[in-house]
Amino acid sequence: MVAGMRITGIALVIFCLALLPSAACATAVQDAYPEKVPLDDLMPVYVWNIPLDIVVLGLVSIFVPVLFVPMQLVFSLFAWLHFGHKRVLRNNVLENETRNAVYLCIRDNPGINTNSLSRLLGMNIGTLRYHVGILCRMGMVVPEPNCRGMRYYADTGACPGLERKVAGYLNEQSKSRILNIVLQHPGCTRKEIASRLIMSGANVTWHMKPLLRDGIVRDEKKERFVHYYICADAKECVQAHGSGKPAIAGGRVSGTGI
Repeated sequence: MVAGMRITGIALVIFCLALLPSAACATAVQDAYPEKVPLDDLMPVYVWNIPLDIVVLGLVSIFVPVLFVPMQLVFSLFAWLHFGHKRVLRNNVLENETRNAVYLCIRDNPGINTNSLSRLLGMNIGTLRYHVGILCRMGMVVPEPNCRGMRYYADTGACPGLERKVAGYLNEQSKSRILNIVLQHPGCTRKEIASRLIMSGANVTWHMKPLLRDGIVRDEKKERFVHYYICADAKECVQAHGSGKPAIAGGRVSGTGI
């Protein structure tokens, strides 16, 4: 019995010591400045400017001293489990330079996919998916599946469903070229599109199917031929995004350092 209590006591002491990471941080700190700064600009520090744990420990040490050590152990446990990492919230999610670059790239290229993001940012897929996942969880980026995988849009509140679809297709080289041909030559046939783009007719049909399904392009049969037109609702979106859409194939995001 006595031996069991002794072992329990030793285990409790070891556990308490493990919960005191602050002792490891109690190192001497050197001033970063060679000269002392005169204290002529003193500013008052109010209680609401002090971290809550410090305020609680101060009050406990004054009014209930016996609880000071247990409370310090509790706060040390939380600090130990936190490992010093800053918690990512919506208001600080873009403070990370890499994540901010990913967000800006998605905002400037609505409907971009993971591979295009990776090429444009020069970033490996694993790191990119990590940051995109955080942006999606924080509600900064909206993922939307399509026939070729997942596409991403910045949640700015100014991009309705049809516009998102148009922007996504304009980030696919083949569909973007087909949309531009149909926009510039309303009523063109599959043969004419294939001839202009040096593409097989079967390829044109394959790329045209999702455009027809999503109401971006409409077809109209005249005699033996099918003619294609940009739908009225989508025409303005195609013109707006098609005119100022940056190239995805090369280059990096300007102003981000990536």
